[in-house]
This record gives sequence, structure tokens and C-alpha cells, in this order.
Amino acid sequence: MVACVKNTNNPVENLNRSFCLIVLLSFASLAWAQEPKISAHTDSAQYKVGTWILLHVEAALPPAVDSLAVAVKDSLGPFEILAVEPSLAQAGHQQWLFRLTIFDTGKVYVPPAIFAYKNRGDTLTRVVSSNPIPLTIVGISVDLKGDIKDIKPPLDAPWKFEDFLPYLIALAVVLLLGLAYWYYRRVKKRREASYVPPKPDIPPWRVALAALHTIEDQRLWQQGRVKDFYSETTEIIRRFLEDQYNLLALESTSDEIVVQLKLVPEAQPLQKEFRSFFTTADLVKFAKYLPTPEENEQELTWAFHFVRTMTPHPPAQQVDEVAPSPASVTNGEQEAANVR
Repeated sequence: MVACVKNTNNPVENLNRSFCLIVLLSFASLAWAQEPKISAHTDSAQYKVGTWILLHVEAALPPAVDSLAVAVKDSLGPFEILAVEPSLAQAGHQQWLFRLTIFDTGKVYVPPAIFAYKNRGDTLTRVVSSNPIPLTIVGISVDLKGDIKDIKPPLDAPWKFEDFLPYLIALAVVLLLGLAYWYYRRVKKRREASYVPPKPDIPPWRVALAALHTIEDQRLWQQGRVKDFYSETTEIIRRFLEDQYNLLALESTSDEIVVQLKLVPEAQPLQKEFRSFFTTADLVKFAKYLPTPEENEQELTWAFHFVRTMTPHPPAQQVDEVAPSPASVTNGEQEAANVR
């Protein structure tokens, strides 16, 4: 290196010195070509204290540098950094927008912004800085008689998707809950509409005896409703035969029922009385026959006797539960049999 700068009259040494200078200048030129060029400027040279200062920084990148990284964080000298907004990187070009503020007045300098970078294929981290910028920060005239006001009105920041996301999630949850409640109510109504309460499993003989007691309590023939008395009583006997023995009793005539009863062993001893009972009922309903009160009472007593006789082995306590009224017991089943 000394030989490069030493001045001699030897032609060979002068040639070596020229060659060294050429090499040094080449390396210096190469190093300068590999370093990014950064320039910074503001929108104005004078600002009010506390207002935002927009610092625009542009970088021209050499081919060996892919990108720069901001090496400053919270402050830039006396200036507070509010935000650093990079733009989309382009080939060989980068931009940043620094939002600064300061609360001192007077002549100040925006210090150089420091950036770090690496050359492609090199692990050494290098730094480069922008140019300093002189600014004038002036105070704000205060009106002692006026109202207190902000230095600058609040900034309306633009809404982003992240700002809407919590509200969208809450709305989706509310809609799902509402949909679930609506579906639950709909299914519940369908179930309630389609629900059919199970029919109580009551023996036909118990139903028939209870219905005969109701006829007895209504005292239809005592009120002159003889036809209704015989119609309802025979209806009870017909339904009992159909439910108990699966006979087609409700839609059959009296003679057809007598024929079907021949197939029921329990009904064999009651064939004659049964025919007489239905004959009297048919005369009342279709021939306007008017039986005596004694006949009406005997017909009702025989109806009780028929149901109890046709009942397949009823337990003693069950028969007691639907026992006939004292008037029916007084008349006695034997009396009905004698009348037949």
C-alpha cells in the first residue's frame, strides 16, 4: 500500500503505483455501487407543535440488495415515532412513511433514519441512513378567553376486516342460537301435534258395567225417555260383545248377534234371555212399544247380569268396584231370570 502512494522517478515503481490506484478506485467504486441510496423529505419545513409530521423515505436498491429493514423503533432523536407504514416493495425500490410528532419548539433536525441490509451471498449486516432534514416547530397561539380545544381533531382511522370480525362472530352466534331455538320449537310443536295419548287398557267388562251404572244414574225411562234408555243400553251390550269376543255386534241385527253368540260357550245359558232382551228393545225403538216401569227395571238388571256372566273369570274385588246400585241388587238377578 505504501508503494502505491510513494512518488519516485523509477518507471517500474510508477507503473506499480498507477496499478494500485486503479485497483483501489475499482474497489471503492464497487463498494459505492453496492450501497443503497436513501433520500428523505417532509411535506413542509414548518409544523405546529404536537401535529403529525409525515416523513417520506425512499430507497433505491442495488441488484445485490433485496430489501432494507427499519432499524429505529420508538423515537427518532427528539421526534416520537407514531407509526411506520411501508409500501409494497418493488424491484430495486422501497418506500416508507414515518408518522412523527414533537412537543418542543424551535429549530430542530429530523435525524437520519437508520436501515439495515445484507448483500446477497454475504452474512455481514450493514447499515445505511437517510439524510437529516431541518424543520421549524412553532407554538400555538392561545386565546385565553376562548374554549379549550384539541391541537388536532381525532383521526378517523379506516375500518379493517379485523375490526369487524368480533361483531361478525357475535352476529353469527346470535343467528345460530336463534336458529337452534326456532328448530327446537318447531320440533316440539310437531311432537305435541303428533302425540296421541295411549288408550288406557281397561277391560271391556269394566267399561260396560261403568256405562250401565251411568244409564242407571241418568234415570232416562223415569223421565219418559224410554227409547233413549233402550238404545243406549243395547249399544253398551253390543260394544261389550265386540270388544270382549270380537263379534261384529255394532253393525249387526239382533238376529245376527244371536247367531254369533252360538259360537261363544259362555253365552249358551243366556241365549233365551238375550233374544228376549233385544226383542223388547227392538219393539221400543221401531214399533213404539211402551213397556211398564217394572219391565224397564228388569231389563237393566238383566243387562248387569249378562255382562257379569259373560266376563271371563273377573277377580272378586274388581266386580265389587263396579257393583250395581242398591236398587239393582234389591231386584236381584234371579228375579230377571224368572221374568225370562
